[in-house]
Amino acid sequence: SSILVIDDNADMLTLNKLVLEMDGFQVFTAQTGAEAFSLLSQIPEPSLILVDLHMPDMSGLDFLDQLKDSSESCKDVPVVFHSGVDEAPLSRAAGFIRKPCGMRELAHKVRAFIDLNQAPPLLH
Repeated sequence: SSILVIDDNADMLTLNKLVLEMDGFQVFTAQTGAEAFSLLSQIPEPSLILVDLHMPDMSGLDFLDQLKDSSESCKDVPVVFHSGVDEAPLSRAAGFIRKPCGMRELAHKVRAFIDLNQAPPLLH
C-alpha cells in the first residue's frame, strides 16, 4: 500500500515517512497542497492521503474539497486529517488522527483507515 503524506512541517513529514515505511508502506511526501496535486499526477493512486489541516498555501479542508471535486483518479482515495486541533471540522474526510501521535499508534490508525476503506460493502 502507498500513502501520500502532506505536511508543511519538514520534521513531522520526515518522521511520519519513516514511521510508515517501517510499517511496510510506500510513502510519498509533499509540503504544500500544490506540490501534492502535482505529485498525484506522477505516482500510482495511493491507498490513503494523510494531510495536515493547516498549511500555508491551502488548508487540509481546501485540499480535500479540490481533490474530491476535480480529480477523477483519486476521488475515492480516503483522506485523513492529521492535526494538533482537538477535533476535525465536518467534512468529507475519512477520519482524523490527532497530533502528537505515537509511532505505533500512527501506523495502526493509518492501516485501520485503509482496511476500512477496502472492506466490501455490507449487504442488507
